[in-house]
Amino acid sequence: MTAQLLANEVKTLFSMPEVVYKLNQLLNRPYVSNGEIGEVIINDPALTAKVLRLANNGLSGSYSKIETVSGAIALIGREAVSNLVVAASMTSHFRGIPPELIDMERFWLNSVACGVIARSLAFRCRVLQSEPLFVAGLLHKVGRLVFYSLRSEQYRKVLAVTAQNEEALNRAEQQVFGFTHADVGAELLRCWKLPERLQAAVAHYLAPSKAPLRFRKDAAFIHIASALACNIEPSVNLDEVIYEAGLGFEKGAWDLLGLPLHSIPPILEETWVQAFEIFEILRPHSL
Repeated sequence: MTAQLLANEVKTLFSMPEVVYKLNQLLNRPYVSNGEIGEVIINDPALTAKVLRLANNGLSGSYSKIETVSGAIALIGREAVSNLVVAASMTSHFRGIPPELIDMERFWLNSVACGVIARSLAFRCRVLQSEPLFVAGLLHKVGRLVFYSLRSEQYRKVLAVTAQNEEALNRAEQQVFGFTHADVGAELLRCWKLPERLQAAVAHYLAPSKAPLRFRKDAAFIHIASALACNIEPSVNLDEVIYEAGLGFEKGAWDLLGLPLHSIPPILEETWVQAFEIFEILRPHSL
């Protein structure tokens, strides 16, 4: 078994909504108008509402309220809107996972927090297109849901040999399956034709130093954001975590960003509220 075969199995069993495929077809055409793209999305009113709420949640960089899909496309671009459609659709998948394996609401809250933190880090690093990093952060652990859904008995072996800390889980995944959730997640994003930038950020977020040079910083954003989202909650003393307990990410990844450590507490303070707001838009039971 390989990560690619497992991702293809997911693609067969958990197909994306028709709107995603139609958008991909349109975006691959040499000439297509924003109106044509908007028409595909507005045929699904519930999805349209979620995309607009996401676009208004700090993704556009505009203080003006976005009220139409065409307005969202004009402000944040076609690819960004298409990525949001995938993100808004994703949480409706992978239902029926045994609750003893995972708390789904906690999983998606952690994933949303990672996306929001990654986007905030990128903004501080003056990355012009930070929206893809939100989507990459949101989907960075989707490969673990694949394991839970399709290989739950084997994953129980992973859980049996290790405490549920991230580093130990990743090592156990490699030992049991021969690849990690990051490998599966990247292959799934490839199957769903998401941009190469997102695929690379997910594929290499566990070890950003091994990412291709042009995607290394993106992988570093997700690597750091994932560590922060896992280890820090609103009730935690941020200074104690940062300066005493350690943050759980590679020093080289942080150095790549060129930010001071004291920028972390304000980033987390501002992103937690936004993470909860986005979680309320995307949470599984609301889909």
